[in-house]
Amino acid sequence: MNNSQIRYEIFLKVAELGNITLAADALSYTQSGVSHAIAAMEREAGCTLFHRSKTGVTLTDNGRTLLPMVQELVNKQHSLDQAMDALSNRVAGTLRVGSFTSFTAIWMAKIIQSFTEQFPEVKVELTNGVYRDIENGITEGRLDCGFLSSVENDPLDFTPLFDDPMLVILSPKHELAKKKTLPLQELKKYSFISQFQGSNHDMQQIIRKAKIRPKTKYTLDDDISVMGMVAQNEGIALIPEMMLQTCAFDLAAIPLDPPQHRTIGLATLPIKETTLLVRTFVAFCKSYSFG
Repeated sequence: MNNSQIRYEIFLKVAELGNITLAADALSYTQSGVSHAIAAMEREAGCTLFHRSKTGVTLTDNGRTLLPMVQELVNKQHSLDQAMDALSNRVAGTLRVGSFTSFTAIWMAKIIQSFTEQFPEVKVELTNGVYRDIENGITEGRLDCGFLSSVENDPLDFTPLFDDPMLVILSPKHELAKKKTLPLQELKKYSFISQFQGSNHDMQQIIRKAKIRPKTKYTLDDDISVMGMVAQNEGIALIPEMMLQTCAFDLAAIPLDPPQHRTIGLATLPIKETTLLVRTFVAFCKSYSFG
């Protein structure tokens, strides 16, 4: 990788994170190295690309003008590197993977370790986000693939990997806590706690299909807040089983009747358009044991 490519990748990461220190950590560079790279790029451009402040950095108008062009250039270089490796059937290069919080916490370290042991010339670059961010990252070329529970973006292929049951969570003190199963229709009688993003997408799909309107008491930002409020008997919630594996709260978890689930899978551009590295990773994930 030449100096210009390094500068462009640093530029993109600083623009994404809005912080030079965080960008340096993400790229495994020193803070001074990142600062020097940005300064060199600004000298080359003949203008300031970032506004600096005590809280971080933001793109200037000139920086925003360059952003899509730099992103396109880095995407093309990334594709070229992978294509050249594929000519010799060599599985190598950088694989840019998107993932969401609960999947990252439970599975990503194991997957990356196992995949890179099998293919030691591969480096995995991980980005965490909500479903829409991951979809957009793939379609815009910033990610090679991403783990999701469904795909709403038509151009993307979705390879199902496993089903994750959806459960009703309650305080052990709740009057429904001893039930073995709960009909969906019964949920509308009780105060409901929801969230803005992430698994809320999965919950809303189930609620829409059941044609019920729960009595939403709180709408919170994240899963931990939802589970914490439920543990305090402030309401009930609907979450995927996988989230309970990271939960430290005392909760009752009850299956729905009929059973409901979300399907976890790997999203990519149409598989015939992807590189050997991406196709190899998809095949690896299909054979991986998620039990």
